Amino acid sequence: MTDQPEHSDPEVLAMMAMGEPDISLTDELHVQGCSGCLDELTSLMRVATLARSGSPLDLPLDVPGPAVWGSISRTLGLSPDVIPAPFEAAAAQAIEENTDAPLAPRAESSAGSSTLTHHVGRRRRRLIAPILAGALAVVVATGAILVATNVLAPPVVTPKPTILAQARLSALPDWTGSSGEAILESTSSGRQVVVTLSESRDAPGYREVWLISSDLTKLISVGVLVGTRGVFTIPADVNIADYPIVDISNEKPDGNPAHSSDSIVRGTL
Repeated sequence: MTDQPEHSDPEVLAMMAMGEPDISLTDELHVQGCSGCLDELTSLMRVATLARSGSPLDLPLDVPGPAVWGSISRTLGLSPDVIPAPFEAAAAQAIEENTDAPLAPRAESSAGSSTLTHHVGRRRRRLIAPILAGALAVVVATGAILVATNVLAPPVVTPKPTILAQARLSALPDWTGSSGEAILESTSSGRQVVVTLSESRDAPGYREVWLISSDLTKLISVGVLVGTRGVFTIPADVNIADYPIVDISNEKPDGNPAHSSDSIVRGTL
């Protein structure tokens, strides 16, 4: 009986990861009792599974070592203290799951077939090495892309609208008890007016929002209010100083685009 090697040959571990049958009992027993070889085999099994699945994002990713992160940081021009590690938890869980199942020892190959097994094993090892190398490259490349896009990229922040003016909308005589509010805002895409309406009674028809001049001689419709709150875009060529009054009216569906003269609430910005 030969002395048990300090560690199994990496090519033997690769064959075990691929499920090859030509593994000696000595190697299998050694791997079961050697934590270093068992960890290496577990990693290779995950890579082999990845190579067969063809879907790297469906499986947990290995955590690249410091050398890989250093190369990524230098390529992206990052500060040395930026050391992202988004996959540690997933990798630890995957390793724990894969090491739960012990390996079953195989019987030794007969002496009569040892020569054939040796040649077949060498051919298989030559085929296995490129497959595992390609799968490892996919894992590292995918990890680098995910880190660069999801961890290192700055979050997109949408600025809040800036309030330019406000108005409390008071009820007109026929709508006593009604109330509302108008807020003129500036956004990245332009100006808008946000209106709210509380009506004292129900009435047939629909509600329309208007901008009216101070002397009540000119007006612009900005849209129909559906419900109790609405946001309406102000045309870029409209000067609010010329149309400071916000008016919400009750309109009949009669096809007439003019103001009905039945205003519910009104206020000045």
